[in-house]
Amino acid sequence: MFGAFNEEFGDSLCLVYGGIPCNSQGPSVTDQTIELPSGWSMFSTYMLADDMALNVILNPILANVIIAKDYLGSAFLPEWNFNGVGDLTVGQGYQIKTTESISLNISGTYMLPEENPVNLQAGWNMIGYLRISPAAADAVLADMNASGNLIIAKDYLGAAYLPEWNFNGIGNLNPGQGYQIKVNNTGVLQYNANEVDYRISSVDVIDNSTTIQSSISITDNNMTLIIEDKAWSNIPKEGSEIVVMDDDGHIFGAAKYTPNVSVVTIWGDDYTTSYKDGLFSGEQFNIKLLSDSKFIDLEVESIYLYEINSIELVSNVTSVLSTEEIKVLQRVVNVLGQDVINYENNELNRVLFMIYSDGSVEKIVK
Repeated sequence: MFGAFNEEFGDSLCLVYGGIPCNSQGPSVTDQTIELPSGWSMFSTYMLADDMALNVILNPILANVIIAKDYLGSAFLPEWNFNGVGDLTVGQGYQIKTTESISLNISGTYMLPEENPVNLQAGWNMIGYLRISPAAADAVLADMNASGNLIIAKDYLGAAYLPEWNFNGIGNLNPGQGYQIKVNNTGVLQYNANEVDYRISSVDVIDNSTTIQSSISITDNNMTLIIEDKAWSNIPKEGSEIVVMDDDGHIFGAAKYTPNVSVVTIWGDDYTTSYKDGLFSGEQFNIKLLSDSKFIDLEVESIYLYEINSIELVSNVTSVLSTEEIKVLQRVVNVLGQDVINYENNELNRVLFMIYSDGSVEKIVK
């Protein structure tokens, strides 16, 4: 038998006893604005548009798009009017390269996260994030981690979540972004409804960024280098940076040393450019330590080669030699001691002095 109707039992009490308002239909979302940085990034959408063809979705920003790709490597090339990707799939992530920072707006029907599980194949996937608010990567992926299926997750900056090492360099998963994820077996990623919060993150977010990273190009491919504390013959001092170079001294990876485990993202070459902006596939690289403005050569047990999406655990790291001191150009002055800004112009018959951070001065006669 039913109880008497209680007119005072409204939405507020429904929140207490049922978790969400009784008449709630979920968030009213009719469009999504995705912020794309200049260069390479990953994006996703939680909107179902009337036409999901990638060329249609990207049409408002087409003049700024160089290429877009899915996780299989199928490409959309606007210059050639070629769409090898086909339609966007809600729950999937996509790589994109743009000529400048730009906003992409997608209108349509909001696809509720709890109603749209993301299927994962064994190996590498590129996923989207379907909730309207961010959540900690380790919390979102907790069930997958608990089952032993998750190996690694990465954002477009190469920052990694490595559950085996309790290392979260990603922080939050964010709507509009895409993420690479590697799993041992096929599986399903089930997002919580927007009204259901994830547990508080149990893993501290680790910021291992360095000043050197600003000069390293973000491309469409990278690999991950892991160095545990037990691998070092001498633990680096606080503030030291791990640097990865090719044989010509070009830096393609850098990360701050972090206690317990250090994680370095190493970038591969971008085939859409005419110059070398990353390591070539199969290319050997060198690992150095930058400490007190000096590079220290590191000797490792194995030879390491660049391989896209590889995860390499380094063992037995020995500091062997202090080499060149890092120098940063601080000022350029003329013979009167006045600062010269455009010192690279073609003006002749002048003497300039280049002043470096180590106190050295170089005289240039033009």
